[in-house]
Amino acid sequence: MRKAKKIVYRFFDDHEEKHYVLCSLDHKELEALVEKFKTRKDTVYTKDFVAYLKKHDKDTEEVIVKDFYF
Repeated sequence: MRKAKKIVYRFFDDHEEKHYVLCSLDHKELEALVEKFKTRKDTVYTKDFVAYLKKHDKDTEEVIVKDFYF
């Protein structure tokens, strides 16, 4: 059995803060879920959105991206 590819998506929530989410959904699936989520909520906040995505992709998680220089 082949492992699903994981993709990191960058997005801005309604606090206008940048967030990164790691999941195995492709771009088209994610867009559809975002539109469906927006019909239920007036605002999109990271914590709520990540919890919603986890219902559709159990591997979804918010990740922290930091710079590393050497």
